[in-house]
Amino acid sequence: MTRRRKARSLPVVVFEQIPFDLVIEILLRSPVKSIGRFRSVSKLWESTIRSPDFKESFRAISSSRNNLLFTCLKDGETYFFSSPRPQVHPQKLPSPIAANVHMSFPINCPTGVCRPVRGLVCGLRQQTSKEGTVTVPLICNPSTGESLALPKVRTTKKGVMSCFGYDPIDKQFKVLCMTLSSEGGLPNSAEHQLLTLEEAKEKHSWKMIECYVRHYPYFAEHTNGFYLHDGICINGVLYYVAIVFHDEFDGYPDIACFDIRSEKFSYIKKADEGMNVNVGEKLESTLVNYKGKLAKLQPNIGNNNEGYNGIQLWVLEDAEKHEWSRHIYVFPLHRKSIFEKTRLCFVGTTSTGEIVLSPNTISDSFYLIYYNPERNTLKRVEVRGMEAYKSCKAYTFLDHVEDVTLLSRV
Repeated sequence: MTRRRKARSLPVVVFEQIPFDLVIEILLRSPVKSIGRFRSVSKLWESTIRSPDFKESFRAISSSRNNLLFTCLKDGETYFFSSPRPQVHPQKLPSPIAANVHMSFPINCPTGVCRPVRGLVCGLRQQTSKEGTVTVPLICNPSTGESLALPKVRTTKKGVMSCFGYDPIDKQFKVLCMTLSSEGGLPNSAEHQLLTLEEAKEKHSWKMIECYVRHYPYFAEHTNGFYLHDGICINGVLYYVAIVFHDEFDGYPDIACFDIRSEKFSYIKKADEGMNVNVGEKLESTLVNYKGKLAKLQPNIGNNNEGYNGIQLWVLEDAEKHEWSRHIYVFPLHRKSIFEKTRLCFVGTTSTGEIVLSPNTISDSFYLIYYNPERNTLKRVEVRGMEAYKSCKAYTFLDHVEDVTLLSRV
């Protein structure tokens, strides 16, 4: 007689539910592209990822590891690259950095793209329709790969310039488009249209903005057939160089201001002596964010027409009084030749006050120059990974942060 063995009972495994607070912490440390896919897990996950609190928390974490962003226009497409910030030590030669391509977007307008705002980029696409050539602004998220085509700009005028900004109080992105009119071949005024990106809206529309400061935007760079309009958003205010008409006929280059929240225009007079709009062929002046203040970088010209020998930094100290402070930095004698080798662009300033420059066209090599005003030193950082885009127009942006704003519903 055989005995049956008593079957062993398997241990019961009890899976404890992960607290959702821990799930949120895991999501906050996940790659941006993965977060986009996680929306489909459940309605709770989607609403969490789209919540303002989650976006702000993710941005705070991303800001601690902000990157460089590069754009390159080739064959009617704008390609986006990113790279970690280089470590520039005073006593060491900086190591090369690698620029990794993200993707391309159909931004083909020669004015390029607006400066990134909280991880998003606005660019212009020109396309042909039954109505002729129309201009369509495109909002892109290089981190997620998503883009959102805005309604075409309704205008019969030829020139279109866009600025992109963010209102930190109402937490809204807004796009300002200016369409230029001209008489006798020269622009004399601009129409202003505004679009607010809102998640609840499936369709967005432009609205006309009254402007009591007669002006038109002034291009900050003109090279290789490209016109760059120099706009920047700082603390909820858009700034751009413009020709402002203080009376009926005379227009002078000053800085136009657009408060994103109140949707009102004003202007700031440039300093009367020494501050130039455009000072030469090798390096144009540029508006930058200098430690939270509007500033203007321009090359310094030496005495007796000796050419560029350094940099001038103009910082806006009081917007209401139109007061600027000027700082002049003269390079060491053996480094003054950097302006002679290639055409450079001012990229901006770092949080520690270093001034960054780069070529505006990719050649056999692409690089950044970090100038430390306190030490009067220049460091060149090689950028690898963009060699296939030789002879293409390129721009560099500092302090780009990854953002989880998903443009499928804005």
